[in-house]
Amino acid sequence: MQLDTILIFLLSASILTLSPGPDIIYVFFKSSTEGIRAGVKTVFGLTTGLIFHTLLLVFGISALINSNENVFFVLKLFGFFYFIFLAIKTYNESLKIDKKSNYNKNDFITGLLMNILNPKVSVFFIAFFPNYIFHNSWTYELQFALLGLLFWFIANTIFLLVVFLSSFNTVLIKKIINHNKIKIFKSVFYIVIAIWILA
Repeated sequence: MQLDTILIFLLSASILTLSPGPDIIYVFFKSSTEGIRAGVKTVFGLTTGLIFHTLLLVFGISALINSNENVFFVLKLFGFFYFIFLAIKTYNESLKIDKKSNYNKNDFITGLLMNILNPKVSVFFIAFFPNYIFHNSWTYELQFALLGLLFWFIANTIFLLVVFLSSFNTVLIKKIINHNKIKIFKSVFYIVIAIWILA
């Protein structure tokens, strides 16, 4: 076993997770505007999606999706329309507290679908994981699964740290920005995610 390869993988995965992108920005925004609970649920949704993409890689399905442009495009299109729908739903959302609470209950699902419906994650795993094969006798499937678990652990650790740090700003942000403006920002961000998936 090549421990140096695993250490390099851990460092690379940490840097990639910390790099500014839709996932970490969404986690920060969610925690800053809605608090720790919403942020944590979003994180677990996002990282559960990483397990999904890891399983696709292990079973070779992601390579099939990547090689078939039609399947790849349909998945991107579905992800695009889902987040456009979320943008419209968020914009039209009632200001009533009970409706807001019901919406927050979907944070895990939103995070999960945000990851699952983005085939670019599978493509990234295909390109990234083979560079860190760390054992000469273990099967690629087993090594991909272990690398996926390590990536999942790193993502959870970093995202949860972002949640706890950004949640301290919740009261301040709510004083500066009213609920209507927060909804508009969310809608715009969902549109950005939709365009990012389709691009």
